[in-house]
Amino acid sequence: MQGNPLLLIAAVTPIFAAPLAWLLGRTQKRGAVTAMIASSALTLGMLLWLLAGAAGGAEAAFSWDGLCGLGLSMRADGFRALYACIAGFMWLVTSIFSHDYFAHEHSVGRYALFTLITLGATVGLFLSDTLYSAFLFFEVMSLASYPWVAHEETPEAMRAAQTYLYIAIIGGLVMLMGLFLLPGGMAAASFSALPEMAQAVGPDALWLPALLILFGFGAKAGSFPLHIWLPKAHPVAPAPASALLSGMLTKAGIFGMLVLSGFLMRGSESFADLIFRLGVITMFLGALLAVFSVNLKRTLACSSLSQIGFIMVGVGISGLLGGENGLAAFGTVQHMVNHSLFKLVLFLCAGVVAMNAHALELDDVRGFGRGKPVLHFAFLMGALGISGVPLFSGYISKSLLHEGILEYIAHLSHVGGNAAPYEIAEWIFLISGGMTLCYMLKLYICLFWQKHPTRQAEFDAQKNYLSPAPAVALTLCAAVIPALGMLPGVLMTGVGSLAQPFLNAATPPLPIAYFSAENLMGAGKSLIMGGILYALVRIWLTDADQRGTVRYLNRWPRALDLENLLYRPVLSLLAAIGYGVAYLLDHLTDWLVFLLKGFGLFLGRMLDGSTDGLTLAARKTMLSPKQKSAPIPVGTRFTFAVGRIFDWCAGLLNKTVRRNNPIQTSFVSVFAAGREEAITQFRQLTRSISFGLLMFCLGLYVTLAYLLF
Repeated sequence: MQGNPLLLIAAVTPIFAAPLAWLLGRTQKRGAVTAMIASSALTLGMLLWLLAGAAGGAEAAFSWDGLCGLGLSMRADGFRALYACIAGFMWLVTSIFSHDYFAHEHSVGRYALFTLITLGATVGLFLSDTLYSAFLFFEVMSLASYPWVAHEETPEAMRAAQTYLYIAIIGGLVMLMGLFLLPGGMAAASFSALPEMAQAVGPDALWLPALLILFGFGAKAGSFPLHIWLPKAHPVAPAPASALLSGMLTKAGIFGMLVLSGFLMRGSESFADLIFRLGVITMFLGALLAVFSVNLKRTLACSSLSQIGFIMVGVGISGLLGGENGLAAFGTVQHMVNHSLFKLVLFLCAGVVAMNAHALELDDVRGFGRGKPVLHFAFLMGALGISGVPLFSGYISKSLLHEGILEYIAHLSHVGGNAAPYEIAEWIFLISGGMTLCYMLKLYICLFWQKHPTRQAEFDAQKNYLSPAPAVALTLCAAVIPALGMLPGVLMTGVGSLAQPFLNAATPPLPIAYFSAENLMGAGKSLIMGGILYALVRIWLTDADQRGTVRYLNRWPRALDLENLLYRPVLSLLAAIGYGVAYLLDHLTDWLVFLLKGFGLFLGRMLDGSTDGLTLAARKTMLSPKQKSAPIPVGTRFTFAVGRIFDWCAGLLNKTVRRNNPIQTSFVSVFAAGREEAITQFRQLTRSISFGLLMFCLGLYVTLAYLLF
């Protein structure tokens, strides 16, 4: 071991504290929550120490050669220490909020156990300095966060957890194949050494492994087309877990994209353009789903999908601009920080609604926020921030991302390139920003201005909806949003400067003109479009019943569910093919032995008895009246017919070579039982972790075929 062990200690401290939290949770809920708070606070303290050192120019590094084969390497530069601190801060705030949220929930000890393990893995991931180290922590984080989604143990939660686990396992295994394909020990090389190594081997040798690794990180980020888990996992998970899933675990995927774009594939405009285009689709699709959603947490989940798209647009445009990427890179890291803060505040507000109203559908929670100033303030700050309203932090980061797009359009126009796709992308960017205001207005007006037709008196009477400690934490987090927006030259520029070396970003012209006429005009376009869109959507997505009560309508077609429409059928087909291959290989030897042993005698006996067979067939067809076919006693017609053939063959053998030891087996029953066993095993297979291993084997076969041919 070499270097500063504090990096490893910060990552493993919550993991070692997790069993203690679980044991305390078995006797009292408050003990588990207290353990979460103490462990998160201790971890945050160590990370703040590392951040202070990095800000002062003293980066900490740690390596453990040979650990898990390729060794472990960690580094706390400005960006990595910053985001590890944000992780610790978010875990601390959600742990404080858990004191109220889990007061009447079950399995608090289990939640605390996996929450602390996930914290340790997330910190380790953000402090990683090799792709292999990042992969180790990434897999622990993915598997440890699965119980969050399954926590409620309802059918909806278990199905969403199954989807989350499938995506996590398949994404992790595909990423592992990408690491296997990296040439020259690049998987265990430090990030800073990757650009030189990549230049030595050439871009052609890196495209396939880079795409496979991008698949794994993109799945965790919620990027299209691997986004299907995100809108389903957040609504069923506990609100503190939803805040962490949205605000932090998705950033683990973005972290991987930054490593790929800024280190492994640095200078590859085509790779950066791929991330940019995926980001544009993700940005628009998430906003569209959020506009149609009529569930509070699902709307916020789809919003996360859209904001991840905004960040991916920043990652892509930073790579495309190359040495002129200062504004785009600053906007990317600023929006990462902003989105983590927005979703921390908004999902905790949703948790307040859920634990008091015991509902999340908009028709059921309308009017809940009336007369609740703390909740009103916090939600309003989050809504204004994420909508990009000037003087709030979301405006700052989105303005720089928009400037980055405009810079690249100007560059293409100057060199004679085709700027049309990026001009279209700019309008999609503005429209997506307008849709953000639209769906946040929908939630805000529903919660704080409309009235519930039957429960409004009950909602108004709930004055003690949040205890003092969570209320203070939520208020302070919400107050940071306007503070960042009003002092961008000090705070937001500082965030960008801290992350600049890791992002390989150019230094933008300082001071940055955050409130330039061009930026204000871009924000104004989005806000005007959002207001108009809300007026139209409110008419189309609502309806009044006979008593005049307005109801929210879910008009999103269920047939457009990509998981049920495409992914599950494809995976079921692959599983069926894999099972069929395994079944054939398993029984092939027995079949060959049986066929070789009886083939000679069978052929002779068949020729000898052909006359009797023809005579019997004639009697049963031409000479006998037609009768209605009898029902099949066991199995299907296919298994019954095959079993009768084998029974007839066994009868021939019993009359010849097996007279002293006749075959007593009824092959009709054997084939029927075999069919039932195959169906049972197939069903168990698709519901188990071995499904993921089967997918890995199939993927490995494809990879080997690619390498051979």
